[in-house]
Amino acid sequence: MKLFKSKKKGAVVAPFCFAFACVSVVTTALFASDSIAMNKNAMDSESTMVLNYDGFFDRIEKLDDPEFMDVKLAFYLKRLKDGSTCPIKSVNLKTKLKNKSVYFLDNGEVILPYDKQLDLDKAHVVIEKNTFDECGLDMRLESTKLFNKEVSVEDINQLTKSFDGALKELAGMMSFLTPDVVGVTFVSSESSILSLVNSKLGKCNDNRCTITIKDLVNTEVILFNQKPDKAIPFIKTK
Repeated sequence: MKLFKSKKKGAVVAPFCFAFACVSVVTTALFASDSIAMNKNAMDSESTMVLNYDGFFDRIEKLDDPEFMDVKLAFYLKRLKDGSTCPIKSVNLKTKLKNKSVYFLDNGEVILPYDKQLDLDKAHVVIEKNTFDECGLDMRLESTKLFNKEVSVEDINQLTKSFDGALKELAGMMSFLTPDVVGVTFVSSESSILSLVNSKLGKCNDNRCTITIKDLVNTEVILFNQKPDKAIPFIKTK
């Protein structure tokens, strides 16, 4: 994960860098320069970030297709110094005439809506932090599906295909540089341990279990010790 700050003290630019279980240098470089521009009239405050909504909208719009219904773009506010969760006080979408509150989670995820009118109205995302630490916004692909302890091989294959297509769609003309998604990493809460009952099929570490397509030969169902919370793409590095 790579986060950047602006030269102006207290103002944070939020570049979109993917945070996969394993991400290649090529993918990181591709998105490191693909940042949301700071609003020129942003408040110069160490606890406030003001970002243009259109940067979010453009990326969310690319995945507004039935082909990608089981994946989403998730946005997380992270501290620049160590990548830990940046505590949030409030998030609002502001236009010249309206002010709309935005839902956020304790883990730093900001749930931004897909709204064409907000894009046309040149809305701004205003984030009030509960810290003076400098923070940046991290973008990652995640699953939207709710999992049980048993996950079918069909679902894993479909997720892998959807993640791979979404990554290439977001890359646009540079998609030929993106590595292939070869599997998925299932994730549970940070305080828990996730493991595979049929452990020979993948690799687990703490709250994560990674399964590649190659692991799924002659298998129909994967069984976990508990329900995974979500899945993220797995990209094999050279």
